[in-house]
Amino acid sequence: MSDDDLNKRIARAQAEIDARERPKYMAAGKGMGVGFRMASDFAAAVLVGVVLGWGLDTLFGWSPWGLLSCLMLGFVAGVRNVVATAKRANEAATGAAEIAKGEGDNA
Repeated sequence: MSDDDLNKRIARAQAEIDARERPKYMAAGKGMGVGFRMASDFAAAVLVGVVLGWGLDTLFGWSPWGLLSCLMLGFVAGVRNVVATAKRANEAATGAAEIAKGEGDNA
């Protein structure tokens, strides 16, 4: 066995190992992206509620009631957005697992 043949076998084995490990790293990056999206959706909804409530307080002179009510509405909207995003991500992960199983698998 020559050195060139050994190098080719090592490179082929390394490529197979990398191909097996790659989906694990890709899934972690995708999950992090979904998490950042959830956090930004929630923060944006709360921020919009605060700005809207502050504007209503300033416009109508309702003191803290406009701010408090719109803050609560923003919180509820943010939680609703996070739950919807989590549900979609869970359905996508479940669908991807079923597709990866393949038609020939009987399990």
